[in-house]
Amino acid sequence: MKPKAFTQSLKAGKPKAGYLFVGNELFFRDRCRRALKKAMFGDDAQAAEEGIVEIDLKSESIARLLDETRSLSLFATSRLLIGSNAEGALPKGRSKAGEEAAEQLKAYFKDPTPGVVVMIESTRFDPNERDDKSKIERLKKFYSGVPETVELDRLSANDALRGAAHLAGQLELEIDRDALSELVEMLAGDMARIESELGKYAVYATEGKPITRADMELLTPEARQRGVFELTSALSRRDQARSLEILDTLAKTGTYWPMQITFLASLFRQALAVKEIGGGNAQSVSAELGRHGMRVWPGRARELIEVARTFSRKELERALEALFEADRDLRRERPEDRLIMERLVLELTS
Repeated sequence: MKPKAFTQSLKAGKPKAGYLFVGNELFFRDRCRRALKKAMFGDDAQAAEEGIVEIDLKSESIARLLDETRSLSLFATSRLLIGSNAEGALPKGRSKAGEEAAEQLKAYFKDPTPGVVVMIESTRFDPNERDDKSKIERLKKFYSGVPETVELDRLSANDALRGAAHLAGQLELEIDRDALSELVEMLAGDMARIESELGKYAVYATEGKPITRADMELLTPEARQRGVFELTSALSRRDQARSLEILDTLAKTGTYWPMQITFLASLFRQALAVKEIGGGNAQSVSAELGRHGMRVWPGRARELIEVARTFSRKELERALEALFEADRDLRRERPEDRLIMERLVLELTS
């Protein structure tokens, strides 16, 4: 079940006895929480305060959570029990205690306590990360007795942009469409961060004046690294003069070079992957890299395609070696940062 279906089901009828929230998109987690609280307690803040109990499953057991479901309250007619950090209750290896806990959950939801809703959350694992997929399946298997599972996945690039535009509209915030698209891409579609940044823009904005890229650079940490994107673009075109000019600007702003080396290394590794899969358009490259566990936005995919076209396979491999050497040299005692970076630029653009 997706968040939209979850909220619609609450409007259509009473909440079910239990929900398992899986995914690291906190934007949707928070909205689903609010919708469930609204469905159970309405606008009665006191009833919500008395009826909500949160238990951290990283330090408390499933048995403790289930004991709480059977506890009666003198004041609350409806109760919402939130089991956070659900992954903390997973058994280590094959454990009899773990099997018993899973069976206890199944037994409880066959005969749940009236008026009690259990919401179990796991926000640690990313459904888009290949290494996390098996962990999520194990989590779902352990909590299979919970009646409904709500999947808190990240949005696609287009959906995230539409969502960001909707949030900006709600805040009555004027922001250039290209700047908004850049913000969404910089924050990798993290709707919680996007909402937070747009909120800051709304406070900062002067009435009738739209938010510009300059405002973004002032207010959003990731936007301050925009010069690095420009350096990457210049390097991908093998524009040596422009690359050195941008390097000079970055040096004057006190850029932390090892972080920029990491950024560039990621670009060339992904460009090498694009070379392996044979290129294509931005959508097909994004989809193919996504199948290999690399989340790439269309704008980034277009840049990768350009780098893959500009550099041969051998040149990409050599670029990665040069980046490794530059990173190593930057971490030595009292390095000549500017000299190391200029040498790197000359090597990548020759």
